Formats: sequence, C-alpha cells, structure tokens
Amino acid sequence: MDTKFVGMALIAVAVLSLTAAQILIKSRLGLLGAIPLSPRELLAYGLQLAADWAIWIGIGGLLVASLLWYAAISRLPLSVAYPFAALSYPLIFLGSLVLLRETFSWQALGGNVMIVLGVLLVASSTQG
Repeated sequence: MDTKFVGMALIAVAVLSLTAAQILIKSRLGLLGAIPLSPRELLAYGLQLAADWAIWIGIGGLLVASLLWYAAISRLPLSVAYPFAALSYPLIFLGSLVLLRETFSWQALGGNVMIVLGVLLVASSTQG
C-alpha cells in the first residue's frame, strides 16, 4: 500500500480522535467547574477527575491520537504532515459550537477558514 496514503489516513484518524477527546474532556470539565489553582482544592478536584469514566475515555482518545500521529510521521515528512494536524482546530471549533453550545464568532470562523485554506495550499504543493 502507498506509504503516503497510509500516512495521510493515519493523520485523519488521529485528528478525529484528538477532536473527539478534546470535546469529551471539555464537556466533563464543564460539569466539574474550573480547575482550582490551590493545592488543597486541586487534590479534591483531581480525585473527582480520576473517578470520572468519561475523562478516562478522553485520555485514551488522546493516547490513541498520539500513537496514530507518530505512526503517520514515521511515514511522511514532518513538513507535510504537520499542517494537516491543524485541521483539529476547525473540527474542534465546529464541535464546540454544535456539541458544547459555545458562542459563535465571525472572527473565529474566519480564522478557521484560513486554517483550512492553508492546509489545502500545503496539500496542493505536495502533490506528486
């Protein structure tokens, strides 16, 4: 199988895994509140996190995303692969709007459109 195709497929799954994990973790943190900064409160908060099965699934998703990313960059030049990792930004933007009901802004949309255009520009320069 074509090494470049496999590498790009691995990046795609890594980005999707990272996106899902970030949205899941953020949704749970939203229920538990902001992470405290005092050591005593942080310990109690950390115990709540440790008892939350969804946090563990999110951590697993981050681990899977990392392993897939490393498998991808072992097959592709980093200068080609890295811009595609930026696709997690627009996916997380969309997911946060739809799943977390976060506030829409035109500036954020514009920035995310520029990210996608940048990735398309890199993709078109690496054809062949």
